[in-house]
Amino acid sequence: MMLPDYLHSMLDEAHRLRQRFARTAPQQWTVMTAATELSVQLGHLALCMLRGRGHDVSDMEDPERPITNLGDELADVVLAVLSIAVLANTVPTPLATPAATPLNADDAFFRLLVAAGELSEAALVEHGYRHRPTGTPRPLADAVTNVLAACDTLATRLGIDLGDEFDAMVVSADAFLDDRLEGGDGVS
Repeated sequence: MMLPDYLHSMLDEAHRLRQRFARTAPQQWTVMTAATELSVQLGHLALCMLRGRGHDVSDMEDPERPITNLGDELADVVLAVLSIAVLANTVPTPLATPAATPLNADDAFFRLLVAAGELSEAALVEHGYRHRPTGTPRPLADAVTNVLAACDTLATRLGIDLGDEFDAMVVSADAFLDDRLEGGDGVS
């Protein structure tokens, strides 16, 4: 079974952006770096979700770095997941069985967190940073797919068009990189 065209396009964009971002990073990224970045982006997403529910998040945010766009943060999670796949030189597998349908956005977010944890564990195990757990952990490519499916489900629950948000994030990332790479802050 082939991957959907939009996922191929997202994977291509993630590969291209990883190459561009590599020119601005102080150190070369690895699968472990990307797994850590996934945690950062999940935190940003959670911050937006809390704010959207009326919680005071002023003690958890940097006032000089507003993180307010829920769709953009979910797209950043997708980029982090695809970065893991790119850096691991793996391709997401087609989803064998559909995930359980979450009751609401909170349930979908919790399922995303579980899937992201499984992905980080798979990356740690596959790349020799963690012992192999008992049981049958998901292979890395399957874990990537599972997180992407969880992102898609959360987007649906939140009324977000994930494809449009990903495309907008790519435009924003390219503008950021253009400024950093040609503006003197990065290596040209």
